[in-house]
Amino acid sequence: MSETLSVPGAEIGPWSPKECRARWHDRWAGASQVTRTRVQMGALLASVLLAYNYSLRTLLSTLDQQTPLAYISLVPAIALALAAIRARPIKPEPPIHDRHVDYTIGVPLLLVAVAVNELLPARMSAMFWVYRMDLLTLPVFVAGAVAIIFGTRVLWRQKLAILFLFLAWPYPYQKVLLGVLNAFTAVTLLGMHRIVAWTHLAKPSTSIDNTLFTVTYHGRPFVLSVVTACSGVNGVVGFLLVGSAFAAVVKGPIVRKVLWLVGGMALLMVINLGRITFIFFAGRTWGEGIAINVFHPVIGLVTFSLGVLVMILLIKPLGMRIGIGQQQVQQQSAAAVASGPVPVPSLYDPPPPRSMVALAVPKVYLALVVALVAALVLGISNLGLRSYNLVADVSGQAKLLAFIQDPVAPTGWVTQYETSFGWAKPLFGDTSIWNRYVMHADGPTSLHAKQPVVADVINAPDLSGFSAYGVENCYAFHGYGLADVAQVSLAGGLTGQAMSYTSQQYGSWSIVDWILPVRSSLHPSAGTGTTSYERVVLYVQNSRSGAAGSGPIPARSVHNIAGTLDPTNQTDRTLIQNRTFLVAFADQLIDRQASRSAHRTAHLSLPPGSSV
Repeated sequence: MSETLSVPGAEIGPWSPKECRARWHDRWAGASQVTRTRVQMGALLASVLLAYNYSLRTLLSTLDQQTPLAYISLVPAIALALAAIRARPIKPEPPIHDRHVDYTIGVPLLLVAVAVNELLPARMSAMFWVYRMDLLTLPVFVAGAVAIIFGTRVLWRQKLAILFLFLAWPYPYQKVLLGVLNAFTAVTLLGMHRIVAWTHLAKPSTSIDNTLFTVTYHGRPFVLSVVTACSGVNGVVGFLLVGSAFAAVVKGPIVRKVLWLVGGMALLMVINLGRITFIFFAGRTWGEGIAINVFHPVIGLVTFSLGVLVMILLIKPLGMRIGIGQQQVQQQSAAAVASGPVPVPSLYDPPPPRSMVALAVPKVYLALVVALVAALVLGISNLGLRSYNLVADVSGQAKLLAFIQDPVAPTGWVTQYETSFGWAKPLFGDTSIWNRYVMHADGPTSLHAKQPVVADVINAPDLSGFSAYGVENCYAFHGYGLADVAQVSLAGGLTGQAMSYTSQQYGSWSIVDWILPVRSSLHPSAGTGTTSYERVVLYVQNSRSGAAGSGPIPARSVHNIAGTLDPTNQTDRTLIQNRTFLVAFADQLIDRQASRSAHRTAHLSLPPGSSV
């Protein structure tokens, strides 16, 4: 017989797991609605922050940057505000209390988000980050978590807030803004030239793109530059986000809402001209240091907030209103009267039993475990996205300069151009470029090779040709014998491919190739400084003594796709050694390309004067 411990008011004994679950469920059902909502909301926020820890940090980091996408970091906060507005149902909702429906909807959504973030990075390589697929799955994960933590009714009620999270996906902005940035900059420069001619606050300076203005402070001139980041497009995008949220809760004709949004974006453009004019005025009155170091960091946020406030104050004069209008209130009152008198409970009536109160989520603990486990799995892979920072920035734009425009080599090696191939333009595009380079060791290096390394670099405006004409398929098509094909992990989160082939004409070679986004001006139709794509193929000839003696590759870096190399076989040992060398070579090549690109960008992007 088991012993029990007697305490005043309770009997505590050895509970079975079933009894423990029942007591916890009773405590949950007996808690107040406020307590239940706080627990659910805390679990939801914890799950999202855990699952998208790095993605949300990168999103937040854009807020203080002078980029067209600075204000997309506000999207999660705006979505939370929309969710708070819709916290209570505006109209009666269907009495859905079936947890099977909640899990049937929520669990697949969570699995989709986890699968995309776990499986696609290895397949898409750096393009996963360029397309920011992690942020594309954010609303999918949130929808699944809401369904299992709050229930399907709340998911449907909060559909607007969840859909709004899709606006944090930067890739569509990149595709659209690249085509209009030059237009925004041209309009801003035209306006500033007219303003300085009228106010005499500055004088246009001679420059290729007419972006420089000379301001004189106490007889000492200094130059200010109106660059693309100052064109006002970030304020326009910011108002589009904030205004869209207001338009969702504002009541009024759709035409007026659209005109209000368009008018707000135009107002932000005009206010941006006023911002630049004020900086010119501050520079002329108080000097460059006050204008750039004191006013410039904060004046943009102040003017943006002013523009949003003006447009909010114009909502009512334009015949619109925020919230439930008087007509809807009258309709709800009429519906209540038509339904008959509402019984008024008496003080002497006993309270309804708790079992009659139907909870949308009567058992929450399993839902919390499912959401947090999914968040933990996704959060680990999300943290690994930091490796992409080497090749692309937080908005997905390429950071590396095109290899063809600025060839590099690992430390102790030199790169020599050999030839170009024009016959492949029908395959990769009319503006594509295929160059071949030969690299030789020419100094102290950790990569010791007995033969030179050949690099074939193809630069193309899009990825379609690379997808259609892969390296492996090319060699198989020409009848070369492939000894092995493996997937390898490279620097910058890139996924490459390694293989060994034999040809009667050219002998035996080991190969490592990869595709990465780069910045170039090689394709005029796409605009200067836009993203193009390069496939780099490194070759080294196989010999019985091997090509190099670099350290081993970690086991996680190689995943066999076809064929397996046997380290006990002399021939296969040579292929493994050469593959190891080429992977190490590729890592150093990518690192060198990143450091060279960062150095060149720092010098090329600095205007002659401070940018406003």
